Amino acid sequence: MSNTTSPYRKSKKIFYNAFCSCYVYWMKPGRSEPKHFHKGIEIECVLKGNCETHKQGKLYLRKKNQIHEGVNDSKKEVVFVCFTIPPESKENTVYMN
Repeated sequence: MSNTTSPYRKSKKIFYNAFCSCYVYWMKPGRSEPKHFHKGIEIECVLKGNCETHKQGKLYLRKKNQIHEGVNDSKKEVVFVCFTIPPESKENTVYMN
C-alpha cells in the first residue's frame, strides 16, 4: 500500500481469516481517504496522532453501511489499528462517487 496515490505510508497485516481482519495503518500528513462504507463492522483504535477524523487514544465503531472518511489535516502521521468484520476486501469496502 505504499504508493503515491494511497493516503497511507504503509499498512501491516496483523491477522486475516474468514471471520475478520486486523491491520495497522500509517496515514500520511495532509492526506485523506474518500468517503466510503463497509458491508460489516469496523473498529478503529488511534495509537498516535490527531487529525480531523481521528484522535489519539479514541476508539471508533463504524456500523454496517455507515459512511465515513479519513482526513489527516495535520502535519504529522496518524497511526491506527483497524479491525473489520467480515475481513477487509474490495467487496467489503464501497467508495462513494
